[in-house]
Order: sequence, then C-alpha cells, then structure tokens
Amino acid sequence: MATLPTTTTEITAEWMTEALRESGTIPPEASVANVTADVSGAGVGFIGEVATLGIEYSGDVNGAPTRMVAKFPSQSPEIRAMLQPIRVYEREHRFYRDLADETPIGTPAVYHVTCDADGAAEDERYMLLMQDLSHLELGDQVTGTSVEQTRIALAGLAGHHARFWNGAGLENADFIPVINGPLNQAGSAIYEASLPGFMEAFGEVIAPELADFVSGYAAMRPAILDEIAAMPHTLAHFDYRADNLFFGPDGNVVVIDWQTISRGGGAADLGYLLSQNLTIDDRKAHETELLQGYHDALVEAGVTDYSFERLLIDYTAGISCGWMIPVLAVGSLDFSSERAVTLWTAVIERAQSALIDHGFGS
Repeated sequence: MATLPTTTTEITAEWMTEALRESGTIPPEASVANVTADVSGAGVGFIGEVATLGIEYSGDVNGAPTRMVAKFPSQSPEIRAMLQPIRVYEREHRFYRDLADETPIGTPAVYHVTCDADGAAEDERYMLLMQDLSHLELGDQVTGTSVEQTRIALAGLAGHHARFWNGAGLENADFIPVINGPLNQAGSAIYEASLPGFMEAFGEVIAPELADFVSGYAAMRPAILDEIAAMPHTLAHFDYRADNLFFGPDGNVVVIDWQTISRGGGAADLGYLLSQNLTIDDRKAHETELLQGYHDALVEAGVTDYSFERLLIDYTAGISCGWMIPVLAVGSLDFSSERAVTLWTAVIERAQSALIDHGFGS
C-alpha cells in the first residue's frame, strides 16, 4: 500500500484509492481522482489534526461519499510522548476498529483505520477516515443541550451502557483501562498543576462554599474514581458532552471522540452531561425526570440489577468526577477565543450549581 499519510497535506489520490478499495467503500475498478482538504481550526491541535476532505472519483463508485473526515495524531513529538502512556490514540482507534459495531449508539461510519500501537511513541501509527456528519445538528456546549436533546442523548447512552453492562463484550478489550487505574489516577497530579492557572483566571467566580472542595479536589480524586469503579462496569465514554454529540431528524444521537473510554460506572457520563451541558434552570427543573428516563431505558435494554435509588447515589459521584474537566481545560485555554472563554465560564457556573445542589458545598 502507498505510504500512510501522517498529516492532511500528505494525503494523495493514490493512497485514498487503495484505502477505500481495501475497506470496500469503493469497488476495485473505481479510483479517487482528486482530494481537497479543509483543516479544522489552525490544523494541529493539542490532541491532533482533523480535516474535512472533498473526494472526486473516476469510475462507478456506487454512491461512495464525496466528503469525509480525516483524523491524525499530533505531529509534535513532545505531545505524542506525553500522551502515549495514557493511550488516547490506541483507545479511540481500537474502539472504531473493534467495538463501534457492537454498540447500539450512533457512531460515524469508518472508511479506514490504521492502528499500529506497538513500539515507541514516534513509531506508532494511527489514522482515521470517517463519515462527515455535517448534515446533522451538532450540540453546542455554550448554549447547552436542550431538554429534548438531553433526553435523546441519555436514551442513546442507556442503550450503549446496557450493551456493555457488567463488562459484557469487553472480555478481550484489554486496551480499555479501568476507571480508577493508573492511566486515570494520573489526573490528580495534572489537576494540582492546573489549579493555579485556573484560579488566576476564574478564582473570582468560585462560590465560597466550594472553596475547600476546589482546593482539595486533587486529594479527593482517587476516592472519587474508586467510587465510580465500584459501580457496575460498562464502557464509559468519559467525555460525553454536547460538542461531541450530533443529533439527527430521526431522534437519534451520533457520538464522536472515543479517546478516553474507560471501564467503570456509567454515572461518570451522566454526571458530566447533566451538570455541565444543561443550563442551570433546565437541570434544576428536569434533572430527576431525565435520570428516570435513562434508568427506564436501561431496564428496557435488559439491565435488572440496578435500582433507580442506586442510580441517584451514583449520579452524585458522577457530578464530582466531572469537576476536573474545566480545571484542566482552563489550564490550556486560549483567552483570545471568545467562544472558549464563554464556554468555560458557563460550564464552571453550571458545574458549581450542580455540586452545591448535591451537597458538596461547605
């Protein structure tokens, strides 16, 4: 096969032809005539590079897509070396290769996966070609998911969690870490390092009753993860937020960004979605109803060993688990981006409100 591209500029029509023939996306007699690329943002972000590709074909391609998304790891050796121990690239690429077809939740169609996870960081090779989802409605964490969008997202999440309940289907998925294992426990040190910058930027908006919680969270984090790990295990997405959710006219959700998947309680996903993606007023008004709908969907999907009362307790732990996200994100925040500042201001306000409502204030 032609040399694997490592960045958008290296994608050639020859390579695309071979990749799409191999996956059955186009028949052997068809070929890619031309590829154009529109790189998202500045091109190379913290995790990697994402681009939308325009594809022109020659021959009969049987309705093959003329747009798709290419996703590459970061080109920075320092970033790749830093991320290798937590295996974010391997987790996502092996999920799409090995598990995406097993979950009932919507995921983008995949046209090519390279996942060569052996060797040193500089020798590992990863690349994804996926369905372009621009025809769907992307969630917006700034404005927040609507109550109806949240119902749809929770229904999809319940089906996904039920599929892998008590570890079913994950017996051979050794690339997925347990939620309280070393890969995720490393977050305490990262939180501690990020906290000064977070407090400099947003210290004035921290509620006084949460001051002890915020300053002491790094020390509490291992116990929080242990609590999530003690719940019935499923495949937790661990980044289940509006900006990773696409909503279709059929009332379903399609989910992207599977880099942080972990084995543990699904309440981590619930707490994060409801506490940081719904507006404060919507969460207060609809929280119990939405959680009941998620539980009903779990039961409908065959889960019998998990009461609603237990879910409410676990959900509270999920809220506290999600607090680390805004602190880490603000540590690398681009303050020249108006959307980024608006986003994390809203998220911090929502998260604090949920934490106080669920008893974490002093």
